Amino acid sequence: MWRANRARHGCCTLNPEMTRAMRTVDAGDGRFPGGRPVVFVVDDDIATLALLSEVALDAGWDARGFTRLTELRRAIAAGAPSLLILDDELPDGRGGDLAREMREDPRLAGVPLLVCTAAHPMRQAEIGGWAPVVSKPFDLGTIERFLDAVDPRTRARRESRDDRAG
Repeated sequence: MWRANRARHGCCTLNPEMTRAMRTVDAGDGRFPGGRPVVFVVDDDIATLALLSEVALDAGWDARGFTRLTELRRAIAAGAPSLLILDDELPDGRGGDLAREMREDPRLAGVPLLVCTAAHPMRQAEIGGWAPVVSKPFDLGTIERFLDAVDPRTRARRESRDDRAG
């Protein structure tokens, strides 16, 4: 789906399906009521936020997007996601610091994290002590492989969808 939208529009935009999918997590178990894994995506760049969310949706995840750490913290307090993908440099804080906090919190230590950032390599190395880091600009295949690693059913769902579309 993200490939088609990018081809039609020249960039990724929030479409009605994405908007419907960005809803509240049920009961804090990292899954929506339909049983699909949920990813929280945090980036203050709306195009990057939309693209990462759409890649996850295309792989069979439900996505909830945030542009601020404050919003993310409220959502995490209501229920932890199956995966968190976040930028480091955000208007109200640093995502890498949140990654460190999560690793120190027994309730959140097991949530898989991926930090996508254009931060200086020294900062990326620091963050790498708490979470995997992908440098911006990144290859979307890297994001797909990370989704596959967190939930192996992701690849099967994507391939099934591609077979039906192809």
